[in-house]
Amino acid sequence: MNKLFLTFSFFALLLTSPMVFAKSDFCTGFEVGYKSIKGDMVIVPICPIEPITPIGSTPYREGILKGQKVARNQ
Repeated sequence: MNKLFLTFSFFALLLTSPMVFAKSDFCTGFEVGYKSIKGDMVIVPICPIEPITPIGSTPYREGILKGQKVARNQ
């Protein structure tokens, strides 16, 4: 019974940790880019896998561009 309680407590602590809900810069940019085309009152789709960032750009900027592209194609 103790093992079950400890296991449950561990997973509860893990799920409430702030790191679980942290977004990458790419996903934050994706959300901003998508909303810039579709508007603020929209459900944003799941963030795609982050590509390799080109030299001279940032993951946030690439996320914005990808979000805008996805929003235009829907």
